Amino acid sequence: MHLYKKTILAIVLSAVLGGTAQAQLANRPNLTFKDIQDRVNGLLTSKDPLAKDSIKWEASHLIESKNEEYIKHGKSVFSFLGDNKSVELAHQNLLKKFPKSTYAAGSRLDDILKDYTDESSLDKDINTWKKQYKAALQTESFADASYAKISNKLTDNDAIIGARKYAALIVKDGPKANFEFKLSQQAFEQGDVSQSGQLLDGLIAKYPNVLQENKYLAQQVYTLQAQLFSKQQKWAEALSLIEEHKLSLEDIRFQALMQTGRNFDAFLQLDTRYAKTALTPIQEREGPVLFENLGSTAAEWEAYKIRIDQKKTKENEAYWKNSMINENSFDFELMDMDGKIVKSSDYKDKTLVLDFWATWCGPCVNSFPGMQAAVDKYKDDPEVVFLFINTWERSEDYKEKVKAFIGEKGYRFHVVFDKMEGAGALVEQYGITGIPTKIIIDKNGKVRFKSSGSSPVVKEIVDEISYKIDLVK
Repeated sequence: MHLYKKTILAIVLSAVLGGTAQAQLANRPNLTFKDIQDRVNGLLTSKDPLAKDSIKWEASHLIESKNEEYIKHGKSVFSFLGDNKSVELAHQNLLKKFPKSTYAAGSRLDDILKDYTDESSLDKDINTWKKQYKAALQTESFADASYAKISNKLTDNDAIIGARKYAALIVKDGPKANFEFKLSQQAFEQGDVSQSGQLLDGLIAKYPNVLQENKYLAQQVYTLQAQLFSKQQKWAEALSLIEEHKLSLEDIRFQALMQTGRNFDAFLQLDTRYAKTALTPIQEREGPVLFENLGSTAAEWEAYKIRIDQKKTKENEAYWKNSMINENSFDFELMDMDGKIVKSSDYKDKTLVLDFWATWCGPCVNSFPGMQAAVDKYKDDPEVVFLFINTWERSEDYKEKVKAFIGEKGYRFHVVFDKMEGAGALVEQYGITGIPTKIIIDKNGKVRFKSSGSSPVVKEIVDEISYKIDLVK
């Protein structure tokens, strides 16, 4: 999975700027949405070091306007860019200029829920809030969302009676169904399978139209129901749900296939996965049993795994070898987490592995256990160096966040910070559009491998990194 910074920003800007035909994104009369799109896209693709400043400058016009929607648009832009001071300025402008709006009412409600101590005091605060923002609560969608938020807060604190009291104020079936699902999910997580099942059955019976229209909620509901069936060992029912609604419950489907006598189908599922990646722990555990059900032996199960691993290794190595390149690398001077300057010239005559990442990038973070294993494997090899290039962070205090993240997870990485503002960022010089991206440079300063994406499977990462390093060395 790749996360593309420029694409995401374009989508965000397109969404938040939609419909603002008169927004002050440029000092031109009769500005249209097409003008806005062209201007934003031009800034995103521009190599001008002032392009990002131009976006901020234009967004600053929005947050100082007298139009509530324009201020919200500007606030969204600054939020994505990580400009917390401007976000707060936009927030205060909204509260000051539109004190009775749904935005102000929602902000106040968030403060009340954040300071929650007990149900009694919450009731008093909510009653005061309802009187203060009576006009805002006339907007049905806002009222429903607010009462759902209060109900969820009380549910999280096991105040179920109070949660139901506020949920009863919700008008539309959609948020009502969401609330019932949350109750059912919480009961399941607390181990009360019976209560969870009753709540879920009631939801399905009462809100069929909601489940028909809201595909996301339907997937959540049927996924939970299949998990309940598996807990109850109702394998036929679980399998029927999974296949009817195409649920992503690989392990439950695998077990259900075995338990209902469809052993060959279970093998096909296992074999399809194994051809691409590692088996799940349940598949590893049940593999010998599956082979016995199919008339084979535990020894044949082990031989099967060896054969598949050898085949994957051969295919992967051929692919990796064919992906070798020979391009010039870029010199850099970057600061690490200890405040020391790290230069590319420090690693002359060494194999250098660069891993471009960000704290918000899920695939980056998921790959780190494997990258740690790779770092550990080469820790005593003076010819191999790993540098983790932190890039594309969105908040102003990113250095503190990165240090806290690395410390909390216990990773032993040499992290350096790329330039986050203006031209000259290493990630831009390498033409990287998605992270994680890993670059391997040989001792002569040539880029020999450049690959994006990653895997959460430790062995797969170590095998790939090791093979590529060996080729480069």
